[in-house]
Amino acid sequence: MRAPLVIYAATLAEGAPILVLAAARRPVRGARMWVLLWCALLLVVDLVQWWLGAHGERNLWLVYVVTPAGGAVALWALSCWQARELARLTFRFAIVPFLLVWLVLLLAVENTSDFSRVAQPMASLVGLCAAAFTLLVRSHAPTGSLLRQEWFWISAGMALYYGVTATIAPLSALLVGNNAPQLVVAYEVRAVLEVVAFGLIAVGMVCPIET
Repeated sequence: MRAPLVIYAATLAEGAPILVLAAARRPVRGARMWVLLWCALLLVVDLVQWWLGAHGERNLWLVYVVTPAGGAVALWALSCWQARELARLTFRFAIVPFLLVWLVLLLAVENTSDFSRVAQPMASLVGLCAAAFTLLVRSHAPTGSLLRQEWFWISAGMALYYGVTATIAPLSALLVGNNAPQLVVAYEVRAVLEVVAFGLIAVGMVCPIET
Protein backbone atom coordinates (compact mmCIF):
# COMPACT_ATOMS: atom_id res chain seq x y z
CA MET A 1 0.00 0.00 0.00
CA ARG A 2 1.32 3.40 -0.97
CA ALA A 3 1.93 5.71 1.99
CA PRO A 4 0.05 9.04 2.20
CA LEU A 5 1.98 11.98 0.75
CA VAL A 6 2.24 13.73 4.12
CA ILE A 7 4.37 10.86 5.42
CA TYR A 8 6.82 11.33 2.56
CA ALA A 9 6.77 15.07 3.30
CA ALA A 10 7.72 14.38 6.92
CA THR A 11 10.77 12.41 5.83
CA LEU A 12 11.87 15.08 3.38
CA ALA A 13 11.35 17.72 6.09
CA GLU A 14 14.24 16.14 8.00
CA GLY A 15 16.51 17.54 5.31
CA ALA A 16 15.04 21.06 5.50
CA PRO A 17 17.44 22.33 8.20
CA ILE A 18 20.39 21.13 6.11
CA LEU A 19 19.13 22.86 2.95
CA VAL A 20 18.20 26.07 4.78
CA LEU A 21 21.60 26.31 6.43
CA ALA A 22 23.37 25.68 3.13
CA ALA A 23 21.30 28.38 1.42
CA ALA A 24 21.84 30.88 4.25
CA ARG A 25 25.57 30.12 4.41
CA ARG A 26 25.59 30.31 8.17
CA PRO A 27 28.58 29.02 10.18
CA VAL A 28 28.46 25.35 11.12
CA ARG A 29 29.99 24.67 14.51
CA GLY A 30 29.11 23.73 18.06
CA ALA A 31 25.52 22.66 18.71
CA ARG A 32 24.46 23.54 15.18
CA MET A 33 26.91 21.02 13.73
CA TRP A 34 25.57 18.25 15.98
CA VAL A 35 21.96 19.11 15.12
CA LEU A 36 22.82 18.86 11.42
CA LEU A 37 24.35 15.45 12.06
CA TRP A 38 21.17 14.43 13.91
CA CYS A 39 18.96 15.56 11.01
CA ALA A 40 21.18 13.83 8.45
CA LEU A 41 21.11 10.59 10.43
CA LEU A 42 17.31 10.58 10.62
CA LEU A 43 16.99 11.45 6.94
CA VAL A 44 19.37 8.75 5.73
CA VAL A 45 17.75 6.03 7.85
CA ASP A 46 14.25 7.01 6.73
CA LEU A 47 15.32 6.98 3.08
CA VAL A 48 16.78 3.51 3.56
CA GLN A 49 13.49 2.45 5.17
CA TRP A 50 11.65 3.74 2.11
CA TRP A 51 13.90 1.74 -0.18
CA LEU A 52 13.59 -1.45 1.84
CA GLY A 53 9.82 -1.08 2.13
CA ALA A 54 9.49 -0.50 -1.62
CA HIS A 55 11.38 -3.75 -2.26
CA GLY A 56 9.32 -5.76 0.20
CA GLU A 57 12.11 -6.02 2.78
CA ARG A 58 11.66 -5.71 6.53
CA ASN A 59 12.74 -2.27 7.73
CA LEU A 60 11.62 -2.01 11.36
CA TRP A 61 15.06 -3.13 12.54
CA LEU A 62 16.48 0.23 11.42
CA VAL A 63 14.61 1.91 14.26
CA TYR A 64 16.73 -0.08 16.69
CA VAL A 65 19.86 1.36 15.04
CA VAL A 66 18.92 5.01 14.60
CA THR A 67 17.18 5.54 17.95
CA PRO A 68 20.21 5.11 20.27
CA ALA A 69 22.56 6.84 17.82
CA GLY A 70 20.16 9.74 17.32
CA GLY A 71 19.55 10.03 21.06
CA ALA A 72 23.26 10.22 21.81
CA VAL A 73 23.82 12.89 19.15
CA ALA A 74 20.81 14.89 20.38
CA LEU A 75 22.08 14.85 23.99
CA TRP A 76 25.49 16.09 22.89
CA ALA A 77 23.94 18.82 20.73
CA LEU A 78 21.71 20.04 23.55
CA SER A 79 24.62 19.94 25.99
CA CYS A 80 26.30 22.68 23.97
CA TRP A 81 23.47 25.09 24.84
CA GLN A 82 23.58 24.59 28.60
CA ALA A 83 24.47 27.79 30.40
CA ARG A 84 25.98 26.01 33.41
CA GLU A 85 28.93 23.66 33.30
CA LEU A 86 27.21 21.14 35.58
CA ALA A 87 24.25 20.81 33.22
CA ARG A 88 26.56 20.54 30.22
CA LEU A 89 28.56 17.71 31.79
CA THR A 90 25.40 15.97 33.02
CA PHE A 91 24.01 15.84 29.49
CA ARG A 92 27.25 14.40 28.14
CA PHE A 93 27.82 11.87 30.92
CA ALA A 94 24.19 10.76 30.57
CA ILE A 95 24.92 9.38 27.11
CA VAL A 96 26.66 6.26 28.49
CA PRO A 97 23.88 5.17 30.92
CA PHE A 98 21.32 6.04 28.24
CA LEU A 99 22.98 3.62 25.81
CA LEU A 100 23.38 0.96 28.49
CA VAL A 101 19.69 1.13 29.46
CA TRP A 102 18.77 0.99 25.77
CA LEU A 103 20.88 -2.16 25.33
CA VAL A 104 19.38 -3.85 28.40
CA LEU A 105 15.84 -3.12 27.23
CA LEU A 106 16.67 -4.28 23.74
CA LEU A 107 18.06 -7.62 24.92
CA ALA A 108 15.59 -8.28 27.72
CA VAL A 109 12.29 -6.92 26.45
CA GLU A 110 12.13 -6.02 22.79
CA ASN A 111 11.26 -8.07 19.73
CA THR A 112 13.23 -6.38 16.96
CA SER A 113 10.92 -7.78 14.29
CA ASP A 114 8.02 -5.75 15.72
CA PHE A 115 7.35 -2.17 16.80
CA SER A 116 9.28 -1.11 19.89
CA ARG A 117 7.12 -1.11 23.01
CA VAL A 118 9.66 0.05 25.61
CA ALA A 119 13.10 0.98 24.30
CA GLN A 120 12.10 3.57 21.70
CA PRO A 121 9.56 5.31 23.98
CA MET A 122 12.24 5.43 26.70
CA ALA A 123 14.77 6.98 24.33
CA SER A 124 12.20 9.48 23.05
CA LEU A 125 11.26 10.52 26.57
CA VAL A 126 14.94 11.14 27.32
CA GLY A 127 15.19 13.33 24.23
CA LEU A 128 11.96 15.13 25.11
CA CYS A 129 13.12 15.86 28.67
CA ALA A 130 16.54 17.07 27.49
CA ALA A 131 15.05 19.39 24.85
CA ALA A 132 12.33 20.70 27.18
CA PHE A 133 14.88 21.30 29.95
CA THR A 134 17.06 23.30 27.55
CA LEU A 135 14.09 25.32 26.32
CA LEU A 136 12.75 26.12 29.79
CA VAL A 137 16.05 26.87 31.53
CA ARG A 138 17.46 29.02 28.76
CA SER A 139 14.13 30.87 28.33
CA HIS A 140 14.15 31.76 32.04
CA ALA A 141 17.10 34.12 31.57
CA PRO A 142 17.41 34.88 27.86
CA THR A 143 20.11 37.12 26.43
CA GLY A 144 18.24 39.11 23.81
CA SER A 145 15.04 38.30 21.93
CA LEU A 146 13.97 34.65 22.13
CA LEU A 147 12.94 34.74 18.49
CA ARG A 148 16.56 35.39 17.49
CA GLN A 149 18.01 32.51 19.50
CA GLU A 150 18.91 29.31 17.65
CA TRP A 151 18.50 27.20 20.77
CA PHE A 152 14.91 28.42 21.22
CA TRP A 153 13.68 27.22 17.83
CA ILE A 154 15.79 24.07 17.65
CA SER A 155 15.12 22.79 21.16
CA ALA A 156 11.39 23.47 20.63
CA GLY A 157 11.48 21.51 17.39
CA MET A 158 13.37 18.63 19.00
CA ALA A 159 10.94 18.56 21.94
CA LEU A 160 7.99 18.32 19.54
CA TYR A 161 9.71 15.60 17.51
CA TYR A 162 10.55 13.47 20.53
CA GLY A 163 7.14 14.04 22.11
CA VAL A 164 5.42 12.64 19.02
CA THR A 165 7.92 9.80 18.62
CA ALA A 166 7.44 8.69 22.23
CA THR A 167 3.82 7.76 21.51
CA ILE A 168 3.90 6.37 17.98
CA ALA A 169 5.76 3.08 18.58
CA PRO A 170 3.53 1.70 21.39
CA LEU A 171 0.45 2.99 19.55
CA SER A 172 1.61 1.20 16.40
CA ALA A 173 2.13 -2.04 18.33
CA LEU A 174 -1.40 -1.70 19.70
CA LEU A 175 -3.15 -0.92 16.40
CA VAL A 176 -1.15 -2.78 13.75
CA GLY A 177 -3.10 -6.01 13.96
CA ASN A 178 -6.43 -4.59 15.08
CA ASN A 179 -7.20 -1.27 13.45
CA ALA A 180 -5.13 -0.45 10.38
CA PRO A 181 -7.18 2.65 9.35
CA GLN A 182 -6.60 4.29 12.74
CA LEU A 183 -2.91 3.43 12.47
CA VAL A 184 -2.70 5.28 9.15
CA VAL A 185 -4.40 8.31 10.72
CA ALA A 186 -1.95 8.20 13.63
CA TYR A 187 0.98 8.23 11.22
CA GLU A 188 -0.52 11.08 9.25
CA VAL A 189 -0.91 13.18 12.40
CA ARG A 190 2.63 12.29 13.41
CA ALA A 191 3.87 13.32 9.96
CA VAL A 192 2.19 16.73 10.15
CA LEU A 193 3.72 17.39 13.57
CA GLU A 194 7.14 16.27 12.35
CA VAL A 195 6.94 18.72 9.45
CA VAL A 196 6.25 21.46 12.00
CA ALA A 197 9.10 20.23 14.21
CA PHE A 198 11.70 20.30 11.47
CA GLY A 199 10.31 23.62 10.26
CA LEU A 200 11.09 25.06 13.71
CA ILE A 201 14.58 23.56 13.56
CA ALA A 202 15.10 25.08 10.10
CA VAL A 203 14.15 28.52 11.47
CA GLY A 204 16.77 28.08 14.19
CA MET A 205 19.40 27.38 11.57
CA VAL A 206 19.12 30.89 10.13
CA CYS A 207 19.33 32.63 13.51
CA PRO A 208 22.63 34.20 14.57
CA ILE A 209 24.91 31.53 15.95
CA GLU A 210 25.49 31.66 19.70
CA THR A 211 29.07 32.34 20.76
